[in-house]
Amino acid sequence: MGQSLRVALGAAVGVVAFTAAAYALNDPPSQAGRLAYTEGTVSFHDDGQAGWSRAIVNTPLTSGDSIWTEPNARSEISVAGTRVRMDGSTQLNLLEINDRQTRLQVGQGRVDIKTFSLDPNTPYQVVTPRGTINLRQQGDYYVEAGSTQDATHLGVRSGAAQIQSLNGQTVAVNPGQVGEIFGDTGALQLRTLNTAVPAQPAYWSARDRQINYELPTQYLSAGITGYEDLNSYGSWSNDSQYGNVWTPRSAPADWQPYKNGHWTYVKPYGWTWVDDQPWGYAPSHYGRWANRNNQWVWVPPQRDTQPVYAPALVDFIGGIQLVQALLGGTTSLGNQNSAPVGWFPLGPREAYVPSYSTDRDYYARLNSSNQVQQQALDERWLRAQRREAYIAGQNSVMANQRFTTVIPSDVFVNSQPVARAALKISPAQIAAAPVAPVAAPPAPTASLAVAAPASAPAAKVDDPKAATPAPAAAADPKAAADAKAKAEAQAKAGANANFAVGKTAIADMPTLAKPTTTPKPVAPGPKLATAPNTPAATTKETGNTTGNAQGGGTQGKTAAPPLMPRTGAAPPVLKDDNKAPPMPAPATPQAKAPTTTDIKTPTAPTVAPPPASAPAPAAATP
Repeated sequence: MGQSLRVALGAAVGVVAFTAAAYALNDPPSQAGRLAYTEGTVSFHDDGQAGWSRAIVNTPLTSGDSIWTEPNARSEISVAGTRVRMDGSTQLNLLEINDRQTRLQVGQGRVDIKTFSLDPNTPYQVVTPRGTINLRQQGDYYVEAGSTQDATHLGVRSGAAQIQSLNGQTVAVNPGQVGEIFGDTGALQLRTLNTAVPAQPAYWSARDRQINYELPTQYLSAGITGYEDLNSYGSWSNDSQYGNVWTPRSAPADWQPYKNGHWTYVKPYGWTWVDDQPWGYAPSHYGRWANRNNQWVWVPPQRDTQPVYAPALVDFIGGIQLVQALLGGTTSLGNQNSAPVGWFPLGPREAYVPSYSTDRDYYARLNSSNQVQQQALDERWLRAQRREAYIAGQNSVMANQRFTTVIPSDVFVNSQPVARAALKISPAQIAAAPVAPVAAPPAPTASLAVAAPASAPAAKVDDPKAATPAPAAAADPKAAADAKAKAEAQAKAGANANFAVGKTAIADMPTLAKPTTTPKPVAPGPKLATAPNTPAATTKETGNTTGNAQGGGTQGKTAAPPLMPRTGAAPPVLKDDNKAPPMPAPATPQAKAPTTTDIKTPTAPTVAPPPASAPAPAAATP
């Protein structure tokens, strides 16, 4: 890594550290993980599922999610410049991914972690069955969870880390060392081995040739998850209007943003886009899209600002108005379950209004890296407060509205592929449908052309951020009455539609809600506890406590997962060149010398001892 890259990454980390400290505790996390790669049978679980389902590349990962790789399979997740690679027979639980800390749990198997933009002020922990690992610096690490037959290992190829066993022993692990904890939970021993740290498995070499985690600093911020695939699948150029832009290569002929993929429900963000393209994560959750001379280009967030993750940077159309537009033409919708919902990608400098937060400061941060003008921000925010849609003929048309994708509502809520279910809609029908005030799929049985609810907050006169909205066009009383009558008739007809309806956090807009059951292909995986990622006990963590200082969380309070029997072949034997004995167990306060009646023959641990080449524990000396 060159000097310029190190300087740029250092500056980016500084931005992350400064910005994270300013986030309110109730803000949604500004970053999410990404399932970046799978090979073989890989399974996924979130806290809303009763079992394991097939893992899908580009699925956003949040706190409470779990990944399982079957034997001979492998997978990779990435989070803002940190790469975590999972070997076969590995279970990884994402305990916490937010702006204050990252906490992973490796219940069994092995992970290789390489960080490219680790903020040393934000705790990064890995919980194993025998102890907790704290990554202190940007570096290259591997972690073996261990088993009832094998020790737990932390290897440091570069960087610095600390490992703490469940009984309180703590040791620093430096480059070229391996930290080892062995024994059962009642007789744990901890030591460092001065040995060659095992390299990551050779089968990752092909993946390394395909992607590049070395950040293209002249284009992107280190905080963008998923940037690693962009150089392999597209090219950068300079646009006279938007600056640096990225253009995908080898996309399907009819490709357009947010069309080849599906929707899924991800807490706490709600409906989230999962793109089919291997490079599709970053351009779906950051930045904006522009169509230049019939070619799509992605306009990334400004490099010198901290990007904030969004579930999908789109605006929605729908509601009864879209149903009426289609029924007035030649398209027959059949039942209300096939009522349409549509969306289009936001263009450069257009504001995104999240449906899952009412915090205006969060809204401003979410748009700050995309050069949205303050007047546009104020106008969209006030419209959302009043639940005021963009109506054709009354408001300016959004840049990409003509590229709207429309599908039946049941395809949307059941996470089915979008492209093959897209409806053919005329430009006139698209233009006749209002744009929802917030980024959420409008319920097809509700009207978007309604006044704000009585409880909607009004703009404060003394609020410097509040802009005076442009006067709305005078309404035609007869047309309004006719529209209301049609809306009521449509709502009554669709009252028994087979989909759930919820309300958005902002604007209280009726929206398609997560269905109570979503059919997903069943996949293999370990037996799940009632709440697999919920702390059941506490362990004292004497190392980094920055996480609690930055706003709470569960740092140091997650019970270790149980030791599991070995699966597959035994891990390689590690030889210690230093021959150092393991650390003695912590002294008991006010200990007394044992009497002859206190001396008992020691019992063997329930797990195998370390390899034969390792020395036995040294006898204590007076």
